[in-house]
Amino acid sequence: MEQARIIYETLVGDRVCDVHWWRVKKAMTACELNMNKAGFELFLALKNVSPRYFAQYHKVKRQVTSLEPSVGEGVTGEQFVSLLKRLNIEPNQSTISRWFKSCGGFKAKAFYNKTVLIPIIAIALIYKAKNQNNQLAKVS
Repeated sequence: MEQARIIYETLVGDRVCDVHWWRVKKAMTACELNMNKAGFELFLALKNVSPRYFAQYHKVKRQVTSLEPSVGEGVTGEQFVSLLKRLNIEPNQSTISRWFKSCGGFKAKAFYNKTVLIPIIAIALIYKAKNQNNQLAKVS
């Protein structure tokens, strides 16, 4: 377990206190992420894109995995928006811009690689699930 902490601290670029490490391990377990470099990179990217909802990644993990082939090595901004429409996700333009804030903002003609898009797709799927739950609550 100490080796996992060293990997995490290397990616963060700083030593973390015991309480922080305990919370990271708890969140990683809840998100069903592996305690390896790839798992920590995804965890940090999700946390960076959406600090509020990243812990719900485990709910959409299977969908994200099934969408990875359609992303390939990356897509343009326009292709990403069309992918969202195929998934019946229709956020405001400001929401999309907020999702891409960590990578320099959203541009329709820009090319985004897979490592940037996977956390954003996960957040979009969480956004969809959250909106569907809100609509169901309004109906009930």
